[in-house]
Amino acid sequence: MSVSGSRLYSHFVPTPNKTWTAITGKRAAAAPERALSQLRAALTVFFALDGFVFAGWVARIPAIKDQTGASAGALGLALLCVSVGATATMMTTGWLCRRFGSHATTVGLAVLLSLSVTLPPLTHSALALGLVLLVFGTGFGGLNVAMNSAAVDLIAALRRPVMPSFHAAFSLGGMAGAGLGGLIADHLSPTRHLALLAAVGLVLAAGAGRTLLSVPAPSPPETATSPAAGASTGARRGPARGWSPCSA
Repeated sequence: MSVSGSRLYSHFVPTPNKTWTAITGKRAAAAPERALSQLRAALTVFFALDGFVFAGWVARIPAIKDQTGASAGALGLALLCVSVGATATMMTTGWLCRRFGSHATTVGLAVLLSLSVTLPPLTHSALALGLVLLVFGTGFGGLNVAMNSAAVDLIAALRRPVMPSFHAAFSLGGMAGAGLGGLIADHLSPTRHLALLAAVGLVLAAGAGRTLLSVPAPSPPETATSPAAGASTGARRGPARGWSPCSA
């Protein structure tokens, strides 16, 4: 076979190396899509968990008020501690995300939220209730910042506005938690009810957390620009690149 003939033949009939390169190239391109889909599903679970646990706790506030014997004013001050703990933690969760990553921070704070929801039924005074609600608020506020930060990174990689789906998951989780609380409030004590919420939260955090801990936070895809355009836009947008709530 002549040289020109062999070149023509190799052009139309791929060699094993060319075939392998083509196959692995397709797999490499498909892998990030699968990873992003897995991350989206896992984050959806965490948003639903957040709403489920918080709404379940709210459904038992009347029973906790009777248990502690708190007046309306004292109960209001104790409930204020949820916001105090959440606000204080929101200011420090950014550092946790930068230090440990938004994925690990999300998992850790989801565990804290699930465990701390068991504490209010163990109190017998408004003061003790306020102290444990500080811990509960810490988990609630920190989880909101961490999982939203992870969601922002995912949205940048997907290049699709999927944040409403996460907030819908939070709302659906809240509906499920409140509905379950209303159904079983007359059949289970607050201690058993909130222990059940904690168990569900821990199971969900463990299942979805495996994905978050095994898949790194995605980076936004590179856009094809000319070197001159890239240099000029980079000079204008450089400091803001990769922004997320954790960098605030």
